[in-house]
Amino acid sequence: MPAPAPWKTQATRTVLELPPWFSVLKDTVQLPSGRVVDDYYRIAAPDYVLVSARREDGSILMERHYKQCLGRVILTSPAGGVDAGETPLEAAQRELLEETGFVAASWQPLGSFVVDGTRGICTAHLFCADQIRCEAPPSTDDMEEFELLFLSPGEIRAAVREGEIPLLPDIAILSLVVGGLWNRDGALP
Repeated sequence: MPAPAPWKTQATRTVLELPPWFSVLKDTVQLPSGRVVDDYYRIAAPDYVLVSARREDGSILMERHYKQCLGRVILTSPAGGVDAGETPLEAAQRELLEETGFVAASWQPLGSFVVDGTRGICTAHLFCADQIRCEAPPSTDDMEEFELLFLSPGEIRAAVREGEIPLLPDIAILSLVVGGLWNRDGALP
């Protein structure tokens, strides 16, 4: 069986633009069979960073937030958008400081991953921040009310099982850091 061939994009049109949040794009694509699909929709959103921040004792800094789309309070990792002209690492360092007031002595990139292969959406850049220390109070706005807490690896696993950590990107980064898929030296075991 031959390897799949790429599709050919013939045209792209922006259907909806809601800066800075996202845009909806409509592609006209030609499949390898020659068939033309004129309504392949995808979403384009800014890339973002997700940070697993650890203290020396191995406990992980989490945020307890209300998420409107879920209609409930959940646990999440510090996260935020990558601003224009910023590297993902610079964004991760800025977001950790802004959201939590913490800085880290050591940073390890854990990878960059496309959030949804069908709809596109964006790329999530994952980082592990080690040896964190509080340097300032969190800088929050009126829509970001949250509680900071430290959880042990066992408490993280329990929170995932109980559904308190329901977002797939959080589960992915915690699987890398807590689940042992990533070593402190930055190498896969």
